[in-house]
Amino acid sequence: MNKSKLSAILGLSVSDAVLTGDDAGIAFENGASLAVYNKYELAGFTLSEAHLLIGSAVTYVNETDDAVIIEFGGKFLLKVNMQDEAYTGPEAMQMRVPGTPVVIWN
Repeated sequence: MNKSKLSAILGLSVSDAVLTGDDAGIAFENGASLAVYNKYELAGFTLSEAHLLIGSAVTYVNETDDAVIIEFGGKFLLKVNMQDEAYTGPEAMQMRVPGTPVVIWN
């Protein structure tokens, strides 16, 4: 695993999750949040089962030039396509963690 700004959410439990076909919003127990605007894929659950993420902790994050992978509870995956053709804006992703600057992926 490479060092990623996403390591700030490792170990945090999901308090809310809203996923649509166009974007995703995930809130965490400490007030942190992640907004995903790029195209993404799910494994272990479907859009209509986003509620399954609630209470699950982030157990793994990996970030490369092509993809961001976040694992929840060791059984659910969110894979964000970071390639140029997956960009839908206003940015690829945005993460807010209380007490730290907002992180933007373009």
